[in-house]
Amino acid sequence: MKIFIFIKNIFHRSGDSGFRPIESLSDNPNNLYHEVPTDRLGRLTGTDRACMLTLTLIFALMVFFRLGNTYAPHSAYTALAENPDIILDFGDYVDIGSVSLYLNCQSHRHFALSAYNEMTQEWELFNESAEASSVFTWNQLNVSYNLRYLGLVALERDTILNELVALTAKGDVILPVNAGEYPELFDEQDMFPENGVTYMDGTMFDEVYHGRTAYEILHGLPIYETTHPHLGKILISLGIAFFGMTPFGMRFMSAVFGILMVPLIYLFAKRLFKNTFCATAAAFLLVFDCMHFTLSRIATIDIFAAFFILLMYYFMYCYIEEDTAYRQDKTISPGKLPPKQVLVPLALCGVSMGLSVATKWTGVYAGAGLALIFLLHTIRHNPGKQTLHLFFFCCAFFILVPLVLYTLSFLPVVTYTEYASLPEKAFRCTQDMFRYHANLVDTHHYSSPFYEWPVIWMPLLAANNAVGAAKVSSVSYMGNPAIWWTGILCCLYVLFRLIVKRDRQAGFLSIAYLAQYVPWMLVPRLTFIYHYFPSSVMMILCMSYTISRIILRFREKGRATVVGYLTIAAFCFLLFYPVVSGYPFYKDWGLHLRWLRDWVLVL
Repeated sequence: MKIFIFIKNIFHRSGDSGFRPIESLSDNPNNLYHEVPTDRLGRLTGTDRACMLTLTLIFALMVFFRLGNTYAPHSAYTALAENPDIILDFGDYVDIGSVSLYLNCQSHRHFALSAYNEMTQEWELFNESAEASSVFTWNQLNVSYNLRYLGLVALERDTILNELVALTAKGDVILPVNAGEYPELFDEQDMFPENGVTYMDGTMFDEVYHGRTAYEILHGLPIYETTHPHLGKILISLGIAFFGMTPFGMRFMSAVFGILMVPLIYLFAKRLFKNTFCATAAAFLLVFDCMHFTLSRIATIDIFAAFFILLMYYFMYCYIEEDTAYRQDKTISPGKLPPKQVLVPLALCGVSMGLSVATKWTGVYAGAGLALIFLLHTIRHNPGKQTLHLFFFCCAFFILVPLVLYTLSFLPVVTYTEYASLPEKAFRCTQDMFRYHANLVDTHHYSSPFYEWPVIWMPLLAANNAVGAAKVSSVSYMGNPAIWWTGILCCLYVLFRLIVKRDRQAGFLSIAYLAQYVPWMLVPRLTFIYHYFPSSVMMILCMSYTISRIILRFREKGRATVVGYLTIAAFCFLLFYPVVSGYPFYKDWGLHLRWLRDWVLVL
């Protein structure tokens, strides 16, 4: 109780608290460095629109550059249970080095490989269980055999293959003379990458779960990945519906939501600080953060969850400002509920929270932070006779609406047919999800505990492939060191401003950051650095807060220092660009970027 009273007192009025713009630094309302609007809304000026759109365009170009191929094998051959044999005749004896199979939506397919001996007239088995493990990408099976006839026997029932490519020992593609007997297997040979398979050609990391499940949702198939609610995978399926089951199609919606986060954080920072320079700095830092960039280019659900979390905190802040202004206006007689301009942001906050929870359970963590912020604000502004009506309004938009959206996310689930109603199905799925996460016992080389995330102690290598003889294509999950390491200090500074100065704006940002970070400290299961991403977005707002204090305290010298820092952050992003983008580069470059012992950015 004493702790709660202390936190509540922090949000009481004090000389240095309140949601207000930084002090006026100039009379020019359109100056990039000095602009301070006179209204509480932080409305966009022409300079704001130019800065926001420019940064959004820059990030869009960065994200869509080499996002993935717009083509992939799609005609499917099924090795039926009653006829699982695929027999290839190469016309003469030749050294076959390997075969590459492009799997459909079935993972971990096994094949028995054999060669026909014309002398003994018998098949000689040389690999009794070769495995093709990953869906919607090329899987190489080693052969290394001099033969004319190659036999592949699918060991699982009704195995589906989109394409098969045979390679000689020298790496040249060779077409069997009987390819016409298997037209679906040999009609898209030109889609096989000559210089090596990379992220451009198929799935990487958790795309084998989320991209695959999005495909299954689109086609009404049983869903493979059931460890998270399904809104994120439904969104991924929209890109597949428009562009096909290709790397580009899988990643399209992730790219769109990653791009939308740029104007959203700009609007948020502008609303917070009423200053164009601070808003531009926040968006700039997000554009050049490596983690945001990578998650915007992979078909997983984390970018969607982070977007909705940022959106719900934005609407909560809008509500607090509108409600504060409403209750300070003594000329307005209070009704049963506050006016529309107050309630709409609050309702949209609840809807956004529902969308985040329907994407990933981390939305619940963020929702707890919202509840604390709302409770402290309500106690401070005591709505009086409106309290009961406001309570029912919040029950509708923060309990009922999220529950409905969460339940609807399970519509694509075609299993659990024994349950007649959607709520029953959602409840059963939720039970299974909880049991999975609660009982997960696993190890992973790139896993890391929560205390390592801010310092980027263990990046996650999501893809690493040879390109030709001298280059590699690598995709790593990591933050921009210039941003994340500086962000630690900024978060501590904001926390200091909350405790010592009782700054309510610092309190809002501290709660938003900690609500998504602290719960992970209690999670015993396997965790990875990308779990920190929603907190890192709030960290960037803490950095923008710190920038607002710097330019207030040091004026021109402060702004020059911040511009210099932003330049360093952009340069650091370019330095690490090859190892987070998948762009082919010389391996030595990645080895030189190993600044910390556990940084394995290339193999």
